[in-house]
Amino acid sequence: MKHLSILIALMAGALALPAMAQQPAAAASSAEAKAEATFAALAPLVADHSAALSAAGAQNIVARTGRRSRDIQVLTRWGPAYFAWPKGVKPVTFEIYIAAPNRLDVTAEGFTEATLPLYAAAFDAVLPQAVKAANDLRALASRPKR
Repeated sequence: MKHLSILIALMAGALALPAMAQQPAAAASSAEAKAEATFAALAPLVADHSAALSAAGAQNIVARTGRRSRDIQVLTRWGPAYFAWPKGVKPVTFEIYIAAPNRLDVTAEGFTEATLPLYAAAFDAVLPQAVKAANDLRALASRPKR
């Protein structure tokens, strides 16, 4: 069993080498650095809500700015929920993945240090609604069947 896991790891590395050789290292490291900086700036803003999100069963939150009536998608253990941006909040794009309380990942394409207050306001408005939406779905899924 131990040899099998080593063999699988070696095969995965061998398959990844041609793909890595085709990409310039500077571009990859620049994108990784930007992703790490985005995570470092936004994760503390989401961390306050991560326990409630995890307890409610939320697994993924995707916020879009398509100007549609339901630009925010919350994927839960019981299915998806959709809702609109709260009034007075400037829409920004982001994705949050919740694995467990205090185990999360945050990505945001348009994030810069100058837009940090916009993201903070968006998280403060959207994440409590995401918790409510996930709790509503759980209640709907666990109600007695007739």
